[in-house]
Amino acid sequence: MKTFKSTVTTELICSDDGLYTYEVIKNLVGVEGECAYIISLYPTRNESNIFSNDSTLNYLVTHMTDVGINELHIINLYSKVVNGKMSVKGLQIDVDNMKYIEEIMGSKKFQSSKCIISWGNSFQTSTAITESKKKIFNMFLERNPKNKLYQLCLVGKNLNSDVAPHPLYLGINGSNLKWGLKEFNINVNDSPNVKNKISNKK
Repeated sequence: MKTFKSTVTTELICSDDGLYTYEVIKNLVGVEGECAYIISLYPTRNESNIFSNDSTLNYLVTHMTDVGINELHIINLYSKVVNGKMSVKGLQIDVDNMKYIEEIMGSKKFQSSKCIISWGNSFQTSTAITESKKKIFNMFLERNPKNKLYQLCLVGKNLNSDVAPHPLYLGINGSNLKWGLKEFNINVNDSPNVKNKISNKK
C-alpha cells in the first residue's frame, strides 16, 4: 500500500482593488518540470475567490505534467476580472496589462521558459482583441527573437479547429487524453486573425 501527497500552490498578482488580475501562477510542488507562460483571454480569479478554480484552471493544472511543466504563469490579453463571458462592447486595448506583459517578456525568467498561446478563436470580429494579439506577437519577436512560441494540442488526435486552441476547447474534446505542445509560427501581417503554420515538432 502506498500513500501519495500532492501540493498545488496558487499565486495571484492583482490590483489593490481586486478588479484586475495580471498573473496567475500555478506550481506543482515536488514535481520535476519546466516553467512556462501561457497567454489566454481574461482572468476570473482574484483575492476573493483564490481558493476556487474555474474550468480553464482545472484543465491546465490537470495536464501540466503532460507537457512537462511544473510551474505555469497564466497571463491574458485582458486583466479585468470577469464573472461570466467578457463583453466586447466598447472594448479597447488594455494598456496597463500590455505594459505588464512587456515587462515580463523582457525578464530572464520568461526568456528561459516556454511561451504558449492559448486564446482560441473567440471574439474574431473585435478590432481591440486583434490588435492586442498583434502587440503580443510584436513584443515577443522584439524581445525573444530566437525563442519559439507554442500552442496546446491533443496527442494523437487531429482537431478541426483554429490554431492556438483555448484550454476549454481542448477540455471538451479531450479532457481524458494526453495534451502536448506544437510550435506556433507567427505572421503578424495577416488580418483580421493572425494566421500561422503548425509544425510537428514538440
